[in-house]
Amino acid sequence: MSVLGLGEHGEVFFSTERGRTVAMVYYRDFSGFRRRLRATGKSKAEARRAVEVSRQRALTVGADGDFTPRSTLADGARGWLVMFEGLVERGSRSPSTLDLYRDAIERHVIPGVGALKLGEVSTARMDRFLQSVLEEKGYATAKLCRTVLSGLCGWLVRRDGLSVNPVRDVTPLEADRDRTARALSVREISDWLAILDADPVAKRKDLPELARFILATGLRLGEALGIRWSDVDMERGVVNVERTVIRVKGKGLRASRLKSKTSYRVLLLPGWCLAMLKARRVRLGAFDGPVFADGKGGYRDRNNVGRAFREVRTGTEFDWVKPHTYRKTVATLLDGSGATARLIADQLGHSRVSMTQDVYLGRRAVDPSVALALEGFDPDAGRGPELGEAP
Repeated sequence: MSVLGLGEHGEVFFSTERGRTVAMVYYRDFSGFRRRLRATGKSKAEARRAVEVSRQRALTVGADGDFTPRSTLADGARGWLVMFEGLVERGSRSPSTLDLYRDAIERHVIPGVGALKLGEVSTARMDRFLQSVLEEKGYATAKLCRTVLSGLCGWLVRRDGLSVNPVRDVTPLEADRDRTARALSVREISDWLAILDADPVAKRKDLPELARFILATGLRLGEALGIRWSDVDMERGVVNVERTVIRVKGKGLRASRLKSKTSYRVLLLPGWCLAMLKARRVRLGAFDGPVFADGKGGYRDRNNVGRAFREVRTGTEFDWVKPHTYRKTVATLLDGSGATARLIADQLGHSRVSMTQDVYLGRRAVDPSVALALEGFDPDAGRGPELGEAP
């Protein structure tokens, strides 16, 4: 008798038990072992179909739960998401990241390449898919799909579903040149804040002071909305950055841990920002809860805040300004003041510095030169009382 190839089966045998037809077949799994399968049906045809379904299922997921060349990329994606859910439960990944990845898989990856067998997944096929997403959906979506596919395929390599990660060598994705973030100039800062101060919607949505706070710190919007009064040390003039506000599907808003160790930082506040916060605390009579709270004293949704900013900027010369523009502005101001890339990375909570700096140098020291650089562009210098502060 010839030896079966991997995944192949022999002749199907039939018998009868208790009035039902039994189909039995031997097959060789992808581990090389010879295994037997049995299935029953009302007829030989039904029993044959049942045993074939069982064989295909057994070949799709190996005996030890690993994936095989006949598993689909969609099978792998579902398994990868289960693994990622475990990381979220352990606190090592963000729930919002899980939601983002799941959405990309359901909307783009599975419809585009989910039906491919793992044995068919190649660099060429991944490259064509990502280039089509780039063309049809844009750079941001293509980049997200590449991130998801790279993580998924790397995980499948570790599960013996793939021999190499095919995403590693795809064509680099290139963003449009005009997508480069733009910073506000010192004059534009003053003009933009004047618009916020005069706009009824901006004042009702508490945007003027929020914009100033981000311009004083360079925080991400979610980080700024996550700052509580207990994080602000008025005596030392510093703020502790410890959380970000995210929305989790089915659970609503929540304060989440930051993405990386370098995101946890202590920032020295410019004097004008500290004065603004002191006046705000007195005006609101607030000593607990978020500094920039919603009407009920809870966290604000960054999507709603972003929508409010868009509403205010529409029809103005600042229709390009986003909350993230403030971070770019802070980085540009610090760079122009002579601050090192290292200090700027610490201020913004970036982790992309050299390994030597990460491992051998401290990243938590508060450097007065940073606050001094931000002190120099007090947006309210020379202006009258604003934002409810006493003259």
